[in-house]
Amino acid sequence: MENLLTTTFLQLFCEKNSDGTKSLRLKGRELDQRKGLRLDCSDMMTICDFLNDHPDVVDLDICYNNIGDKGMYLFKTMYLKNENNLRHLNMASCSLTWKAVEQLYMVADTIKLKTLRLTGNKIGKEGGRFVGMLLQKNNTINHLDLGDTDQTMASVPFLMTVLRPDYSTNTSIRIFDMSRIIPSSLYYTFDSGDLAEHLGNMLKVNTTLYELHMQKCGFDGHDIERMLYGMKFNKTLVMLDLGNNQFGDHGMELLAIWLRTRPALLGLNVCGNRIKDTGCRALSHHLPFSKIRLLDIARNCIEDKALVHLLYSIKKPYQMRMLYMWGNKIGETTLKVLQRMIGVGVFDPERLDVRIYEVDGVLYHAYVPEDHYKHRLYSVMDHGCAVELKIKRNIIEDEYSYPRNLTNFKFYDKIPAAPGSPRRPVC
Repeated sequence: MENLLTTTFLQLFCEKNSDGTKSLRLKGRELDQRKGLRLDCSDMMTICDFLNDHPDVVDLDICYNNIGDKGMYLFKTMYLKNENNLRHLNMASCSLTWKAVEQLYMVADTIKLKTLRLTGNKIGKEGGRFVGMLLQKNNTINHLDLGDTDQTMASVPFLMTVLRPDYSTNTSIRIFDMSRIIPSSLYYTFDSGDLAEHLGNMLKVNTTLYELHMQKCGFDGHDIERMLYGMKFNKTLVMLDLGNNQFGDHGMELLAIWLRTRPALLGLNVCGNRIKDTGCRALSHHLPFSKIRLLDIARNCIEDKALVHLLYSIKKPYQMRMLYMWGNKIGETTLKVLQRMIGVGVFDPERLDVRIYEVDGVLYHAYVPEDHYKHRLYSVMDHGCAVELKIKRNIIEDEYSYPRNLTNFKFYDKIPAAPGSPRRPVC
């Protein structure tokens, strides 16, 4: 592919940002559909030359390519070891191993990355150890994604220790994703309770973590109890993603009781956790005391009556902005209540994943994919196929833009202001 990667070709894949910087997007799926090829290790030389000649490129997305360890070595030698302006790096599913992470660790004093995404690379426990060592030497990375990287209970304790201020010097991590822990390793048998306890101990003393994503880790109700022993003392966590675990009603009841203590939490994802009516009713009893603005309870086993109780608890001092409920047993009673709440402005229909329509006087509902979390997490193309290349301009919002960054979660749409709230005056 070396003959294709000309300066003009790479400039076509650059997106212009409103602050004068550029983002280079070379997603493997899109390149495969356009040219029938993906990037390999030899292409990194051309990309490094382009980055050196264009210091205004601060965001590099080369996910789903065949970069490999050799490509990372070239990337480190020709670009990362020198002073550079790269701030965001996405190398998801690029056939990397722990040797590639070791290359990053070797330039820990030089890189100024804010985002590092390694999801889908089988770096294993050795890679996890190098990531921890990288974080101890680097204090610029805010967003770290280690989901599906074959982490085990041999590497999890070390990573949790790095996030503890009483044991480590790292104070930069704001968003941490370590979903899909593999069941076992050569030295340890996977125990979800131990993982939950490590998380709770870390959250008890951590004062910097903003978002925590722990999907598909096998947590049950007792694991949630062990996690809450320490998590209940945390004052900074505002987004907790525990989707696709198996803690059921017991775990939901424990989380609901914790919400009654008014933690700083603004977003909660408990989708796909086998929650039934008992857990949903417990959530409805304690939700009005919380500050939750985003709630994802999709793909559970909640019946119609329990959903009605949950909807009645939405009108509270901290009004719900985004609610995802598709995949439960939604009946006509729930649809009537939801339709009435949309009519009076309690909900914005554009922030729900359910659309209501009427046929012959009977209400029905359809799924509308308003929840783009998975779509953005896995860097899926916007339309599933390569589209016409145009000049794309991204708006980089200021940290204090309205509504405030307080409710701006990664991979979620920015939570809108409450209906009828005053807008900030334009100067």
